[in-house]
Amino acid sequence: MWEAAHGAPTSLATLRPRNEVSPGEAEVDELARRINEARNVVAMCGFGCHGAADLVRQLSDRLKAPLVHTVRGKDILPYDDPRWMGGLGMIGTEPVYSAVQHCDLLLMLGTDYPYSNFLPAHGNVVQVDERAAALGRRTRTSYAVVGSVRPTLELLLAKLKPKNDATFFDRVNKERARWDDMLDRQANPSRSQHTIHPQAVARTVSDLAKQDAVFVLDTGLNTLWSGNWIRQSGSQRIVGSFNNAAVGTALGQANGIQALDRGRQVIVLTGDGGFNMLMGEFMTTVHHKLPVKVVIFNNAALGLITLEAESVGIVPFKEAIEFPNPDFAALARACGAKGFSAKTPDNLLAAIVEALNCEGPAIVDCVVASDEMPNIPHLEFEQITGYAKAKIREAIAAVIGG
Repeated sequence: MWEAAHGAPTSLATLRPRNEVSPGEAEVDELARRINEARNVVAMCGFGCHGAADLVRQLSDRLKAPLVHTVRGKDILPYDDPRWMGGLGMIGTEPVYSAVQHCDLLLMLGTDYPYSNFLPAHGNVVQVDERAAALGRRTRTSYAVVGSVRPTLELLLAKLKPKNDATFFDRVNKERARWDDMLDRQANPSRSQHTIHPQAVARTVSDLAKQDAVFVLDTGLNTLWSGNWIRQSGSQRIVGSFNNAAVGTALGQANGIQALDRGRQVIVLTGDGGFNMLMGEFMTTVHHKLPVKVVIFNNAALGLITLEAESVGIVPFKEAIEFPNPDFAALARACGAKGFSAKTPDNLLAAIVEALNCEGPAIVDCVVASDEMPNIPHLEFEQITGYAKAKIREAIAAVIGG
């Protein structure tokens, strides 16, 4: 038995992007006045800066202002643009955190950055966003403008006085170069003879990806490896469940992206925990012959849960955090796709090269160090105490059991 469904379909017009919002002249004048009065300015670029790359470059050049970004804004400019200093927060750098804390004024552009503890303690923040609800939500703002980034910057640039002192910008750039050198050393596969470090996986994938590839990041500790060690080209895209931080969603997102554009390279970077949660989605990949490439950080654990527990001084409950994994490469072949394994540094490059070059879907099972600590640009005293307590408790438990 069957019966026709009743009711009209929802209008597709509801899915169209919203029109840009232009601020009033008086608002732009006041914003320009505050920026002109500040000596050292940092501009923080969020997702709302997509489509305004040339304008944020002009802003940086006019103000001698370092540009920093959120995770959702990372792909707006290439990693090696001298203005593009890096991210803020756990997916970020110490030079950026220092610059944000020590600037005279932070200009937040198109971002609802949620981690308030990384935003300036001095409170001299001005914000531009087309979403009125986002203004002042994360930190106290001294001034805010309702407006889309592109039209706001077009109006603002004409009113900004050029700044000639590049001392602050140059200092941040110099510190950024030292931080980047550290990232390069950590991502070098040869730093260990028998162990693959997760930084090397992310960097290798990044360096081999096509110039217009789409990276889809899952949520978890793997997000830190990918977010910090991908060196984006400026024409690549980096997407993920960044607003709701849902674990296990990357492959589903990648399938949707690949279905819309079968000719574009789509690469999933996911932890083993996230992949296991919705591994059946890979059968959708195979069923529809979507050439998605899945790179798995296999540490046999929910790594971010361990890090979060230790940060508050709790010994991780390993019985719930650690788990057995299938042979992901064999799983891929059983599903009718290609499967590759990387268990030591000397076969990492070949496995990723073969996967990215093969036709159709593929999985690369990268067995990585389970005890790797991410770089933490800024630690509160409570976090330092928490890590110390957790490590002491873990050492005692290893000796006496429990």
